[in-house]
Amino acid sequence: MSTRTLKRYQENAVDELVMKTKLLLGKNLDKKTIVFQSPTGSGKTFMMSQYIEQCIEEMKDQDLCFLWLSPGKGALHEQSFKSLKKEFAGFPVAYLLEEEFIGSRRTINKNEVVVGNWEKLSNKDGKSGEWKSRLMKDKETVNFRELVENTRNAGLKIVLIIDESHSRDKAERALELRDSVIKPDLTIEMSATPILKEGQYQEKVEVNANDVIEEGMIKKEILINENIDKIQESETTSQEVILESAYNKRNVLKNLYEKEGVDINPLVLIQIPTSDAGYDKKEFVEKFLAEKGITKDNGKLAVWLTDEKVNQEVELITKNNNKVEFLIFKQAVDTGWDCPRAQILVKFRETKSLVFEI
Repeated sequence: MSTRTLKRYQENAVDELVMKTKLLLGKNLDKKTIVFQSPTGSGKTFMMSQYIEQCIEEMKDQDLCFLWLSPGKGALHEQSFKSLKKEFAGFPVAYLLEEEFIGSRRTINKNEVVVGNWEKLSNKDGKSGEWKSRLMKDKETVNFRELVENTRNAGLKIVLIIDESHSRDKAERALELRDSVIKPDLTIEMSATPILKEGQYQEKVEVNANDVIEEGMIKKEILINENIDKIQESETTSQEVILESAYNKRNVLKNLYEKEGVDINPLVLIQIPTSDAGYDKKEFVEKFLAEKGITKDNGKLAVWLTDEKVNQEVELITKNNNKVEFLIFKQAVDTGWDCPRAQILVKFRETKSLVFEI
């Protein structure tokens, strides 16, 4: 059980989620679904951990188990698992699907929370239509499809929690996995920007952004290109102006924290294009930062790309006093990445999706 205390808006959301869960589980409906909409930075994972604990406490006669599925980008499912395990502190028990359920277990037990990677489970071969994940394939031991079937047959009710549900870009496969394989008794779609429309769900719980801001959980506003016009050098390019502005702002924030006696090292995120032009941009950024004494070798620069990962270990870089000052990425940190010290974003790519932007 967590030692942290829920904020007022969090407590209200958890109570409403539990109430609506009881309501839907008592009804004879197909595809029972609750949409949980809450802003980025509001503590969705913490709220859901408390929701699970309250469900177990208040619905002891229901024989519930929980299947928590997250996108695979940025190893989000592993981050979710570690967060849940920390909050639960031993009860309920949380397991990572790919570690615990590889054939030795036949069912998910009452009150257990199993965390998995949505993208891997739902992935199919384009030609044969066969499941790609070894957890889904037929084998001598129990696969995932048999695991959830055995769990249902044992009389347990499965609550499926879909974390960052907006990221399911292969919607048909995702729905197939939910409706044909898992067949949950209740689904909770959790996101700051949900994609389900009215008629596709029965209940909705929404956290107001103003309530989150008032509790000091997220920033009151975003400053865009602050004082950028004051950097005027005839030989600088627009890219250098942007980077120089970010570099200066980071130093200002760092000095302000030091004056307050707070050990926080502000992090600058630099997002480069996904196309081949991204590598030219990366080379330019690395050269600029090297001239400021910020390199991968001295640990002040991190890179988080598919084919290059340097100094970006999630458990380390998210710590408030980690020495990494700049992080270069494309998409790795776009969903559910929990790093409060990341306070400046430099964008070298065009945003084509409003959901991605938010």
